Amino acid sequence: MSINESARIVVVEDSLPDVMLLGEALKEYAVPHEIIHYRDGVEAVTKLNDSIGSRIPPNLIVLDLNMPRMSGLEVLANLRKTGAFAKVPIAILTSSLQPEEQATAQKLGADRFIHKPVDLYDYLKEVGGTLRDLLTLGRHLQIV
Repeated sequence: MSINESARIVVVEDSLPDVMLLGEALKEYAVPHEIIHYRDGVEAVTKLNDSIGSRIPPNLIVLDLNMPRMSGLEVLANLRKTGAFAKVPIAILTSSLQPEEQATAQKLGADRFIHKPVDLYDYLKEVGGTLRDLLTLGRHLQIV
C-alpha cells in the first residue's frame, strides 16, 4: 500500500483513550487513515468474519492483548486461521512485558509486538513509526 492512500486500520482495544492515542501517533507520521474500532475480541472476530467477501479487508489490524471476553492472542489465532486475513499485517500493542506472550504472538503469526511506551513522545514515535512501516511494507516486515 502507498503511504498516500488512506489506510483502513482495525483497532481492537477496550480503552477508548488508547484508540485515540493510536490515531494521534498515526497523525504524527502523516499517515492518512480510517480507524475501525472494536471494543473486544468477540466483536472484532464476529464483524471481521461477517465482512469476508463483502468488503475489502483492512490494511492493518492492531490488537490489545488483555481484553474482556476474548484476548488479543485468541483474536490473532482466529484471524490467522481465516484465509481472508492471511496477508493482512497484524500488530500486538500492549503494556505487557511477558516474554512468553511475545513468543506466543510470534508463533501465532503476529507481524509486530509493540510495548506501549509510557512517555508520550516515545509512544508517538514508536507506535506511529512501526504502524507506518507495517502499512508500507506489509507482512514483509519481520517481528522484532
